Amino acid sequence: MKDGLKEGMTLTHTRIVGADETAAKAASGTLDVYGTPFLVAFMEKTSLDIVAPYLDETESTVGISMNMKHLRANKIGDEVVCKSTLTKIDGRKLTFEVVATYKDIVVGEGVHERFVINIEKFLSKLN
Repeated sequence: MKDGLKEGMTLTHTRIVGADETAAKAASGTLDVYGTPFLVAFMEKTSLDIVAPYLDETESTVGISMNMKHLRANKIGDEVVCKSTLTKIDGRKLTFEVVATYKDIVVGEGVHERFVINIEKFLSKLN
């Protein structure tokens, strides 16, 4: 890991809920509303993108936990904003607070943990 990654760093991403991101499409529900699995992925991606510029080409991060609440439904076409804050660096373990909003209303929030890994070493363990 390169120098410069610090606790307190934040990143915000915005996305429009697509027709392919519904609970019905994910089979996590039956309605055409923003599916929780897609919200979780959005939160993970925002957190990943904080760290990515500080990784060596041999490194990546993997998600190791997500404790979140999906508090409000969103329809296709809604603009959802996710803000991730790196709250703790404990060696290679990184902790983030994530909050997703729609028109300043919190629609999801949680704590996400990621671990910095060596790509080759990590993949070799899968064989």
